[in-house]
Amino acid sequence: MNNADVPNNLLPVTCLVCGESQNTMVGGFDANGLPAGKVNCMVCRHEFQPDAYIRALELRRQEFAGLTGPSAL
Repeated sequence: MNNADVPNNLLPVTCLVCGESQNTMVGGFDANGLPAGKVNCMVCRHEFQPDAYIRALELRRQEFAGLTGPSAL
């Protein structure tokens, strides 16, 4: 997975432990624009394993892709 458009594609992922979507990232980003270091839940401090984080990020992107704004009446 490549994350070339970081501002639009890097979304907070849902924690598998507490269900919150608030993440902290330590270590910057790699050449693909993905977190190079640890990603933790800001609420319960759960540390995401790299592949679990990538899967959660892809699910989150799919959720956001399905959103639509309010329709004009």
